[in-house]
Amino acid sequence: MGGAMLIAHWTFDNGTIDGRSAAEARGAGPAMALDESVTVVPGRDGEALSFDGMGGAVVPSSPQLVLNQMFGYAIAFHARVAQEPDGEWRGLFYKPVGENDARSIGIWLYPDTTQLRVQLFTVEGPEYIDSRASLPVGAWTHVTFAVDRNGMHLYIDGRLDTGIPLEHEVVPAYGPIYLGSEPGKPGFVGLMDDVQVYASALSPGEVRDLAGPDLPIE
Repeated sequence: MGGAMLIAHWTFDNGTIDGRSAAEARGAGPAMALDESVTVVPGRDGEALSFDGMGGAVVPSSPQLVLNQMFGYAIAFHARVAQEPDGEWRGLFYKPVGENDARSIGIWLYPDTTQLRVQLFTVEGPEYIDSRASLPVGAWTHVTFAVDRNGMHLYIDGRLDTGIPLEHEVVPAYGPIYLGSEPGKPGFVGLMDDVQVYASALSPGEVRDLAGPDLPIE
């Protein structure tokens, strides 16, 4: 993938699952702990994690997984939403500034739609972007959230959906990674597969390659 610096990749395929633990696929990163309510089910190509809206999965804090705007970073995954909106914010991805600290990165489904809201924490407080596209219920969607020195950018199925410039420095994210929900809050109901974290900015071409070569070209 060109200059993209992949630092963690969880495929959730059977060879990486051991009880309540999902190994990082390359064997170089920390394992992900799965709540009892999270199950491994058939996914897009192999297996995926299934979330029931209550439980989640967590990757402990690691120096390898510190995300810093200076170098750029990106988070990418496939998600399949399985439930219509129910009036609650529903989490997909969460990473605090530090252990038990303020939210640094958050990705949620809106309470009344399947559009996404993404938050970053800057030295002047939170910044948000909302997707224009909605995630279709019952179908796989690829999501990439990328941050660089110029701004934050949200891609849906390999195409830039929305983005904004950032006037203030983003606080580095040192804390654990949570999938499905953040502690004490609801998560989404559905499947997640092929979660990747990059410690570098991704080009639009690299994002499209991640999303899959079988997507239609507009």
